[in-house]
Amino acid sequence: MNTILAVDLGGSGMKAALFGDDGAILAEASAALAFDEDGSGRSEADVGRWWAALGEVAERLGAEADLAAVTAVAVCGLTRTQVLLDGDGAVLRPAIGFRDARAGDVLREALAGVDHPGTAGLNPFHPLARLLWVRAHEPSTWAATRLVLEPKDAINFALTGTARSDAISMHQLLGVMRGDDPLGPRLGIASSILPPIGTPTDVVGTVRPGLPGALGRLAGARVLSGSNDTWTAVAGLGALTPGRAYCISGSSEVFGLIADRAAPAEGLITLPWGAGMWQIGGPGQNGANALAFIVDRLAPGEAPFADRLAALLAQPVSPEPLLFLPFLHGERVPHWDADLRAAFVGLSASHGPGDMVRAVMEGVAFVNRTVLGRAEAATGCRADEVRIAGGGALSDTWSQIRADVLGRPVRTFGGREMGLAGAFAIARVGLGLAPSLAAAADRSGDSTLFAPSPEAMRRADALFPLFGKAHDRLADLSRRLARFDDAR
Repeated sequence: MNTILAVDLGGSGMKAALFGDDGAILAEASAALAFDEDGSGRSEADVGRWWAALGEVAERLGAEADLAAVTAVAVCGLTRTQVLLDGDGAVLRPAIGFRDARAGDVLREALAGVDHPGTAGLNPFHPLARLLWVRAHEPSTWAATRLVLEPKDAINFALTGTARSDAISMHQLLGVMRGDDPLGPRLGIASSILPPIGTPTDVVGTVRPGLPGALGRLAGARVLSGSNDTWTAVAGLGALTPGRAYCISGSSEVFGLIADRAAPAEGLITLPWGAGMWQIGGPGQNGANALAFIVDRLAPGEAPFADRLAALLAQPVSPEPLLFLPFLHGERVPHWDADLRAAFVGLSASHGPGDMVRAVMEGVAFVNRTVLGRAEAATGCRADEVRIAGGGALSDTWSQIRADVLGRPVRTFGGREMGLAGAFAIARVGLGLAPSLAAAADRSGDSTLFAPSPEAMRRADALFPLFGKAHDRLADLSRRLARFDDAR
């Protein structure tokens, strides 16, 4: 029997679980984490704290199950976060987090007068920009830097003593560091800082003996390379197959279509996600945060969020349509407009709090539909269903609304931690226990399928063009409001 340790390293916490061969969870544990941010654009994390958190969760798991029976470890983690190591493998500074925005000025100076196609798409959040920032502001640190790793790679390195990453997590750096006339070396960033690159299911090595505490009981277990948290969660959904769409619905959402070919689509990100698979879509800025915003204002109090939401949804429904454009925090995919703001359109005296909550749910679903429509048009691939995970998947009402708006079945998985499920699937493939990630993770029997209602679909089809027109009008007004003080 194989016992697999799956770990999900996030910005606010680490989650871990022990899985049996059949996917049953034998034990679970978590530990809190945080980024150090001060409003200046700095966002850093203590890599040592990540290692300590792994020790903590190992102790808790070991109190419930036999860690010596673990045959494989698979870690997924937050991405667009850089860990710098010296030639001895020591961590040189705190990890630079995905929200760190300090590299803008340095990037502009570095690119001044540079005529190179690789500059397209560079911004302060790109890993190359962060490396340029370290070179400019921390020259002694940069002089000692020999490797740049993703967070999950840093954990794997600490477990095994071997540095390795995967092409999906390292896609952005690989794009500027390798190939014909890459941009990074032209700017003085040598490609030798990259570790060996493979696939998420590659075995990095085995857990070295002599690790402290409960981690010592993992000695000899194989460690899989793993990948970033979004890709791994999609793997856990069983959605890594062309013709499926996915939604990772947290405070903000990541939505995309898996296709069998690359295709540029307006406002969407196209990424290679494995052999014969491309992701067309990407991260937005709004999701369950918009729902929390409206519920907290219409029904504040100490009662659990789910109870307050249910009470609002139980109120009578107005027959008059109501649109909500859910851009409380601007938008990334598909509009890439930081100035974009939210608005209700069509609000009347007949609408009650429940109507406003449903409009928020529909508004987020209409953004999903915008992404899906553009991705399908670009690839010629139609999604057979949408698989969804995260906090936004816990509301049956919202899942049904998504199905009606998207015109596709929506499948949810009962709050299962999909990052951990995906890490388990990675380990099963890496151990030779499953032929593919889709086969390793597809647990349709443990899911709930929400089929679109024909009547509700017709209503959504009529409202969707109006939602698009409202966005076009709102975008202009939002930009004017953003510059209101300057215009007076």
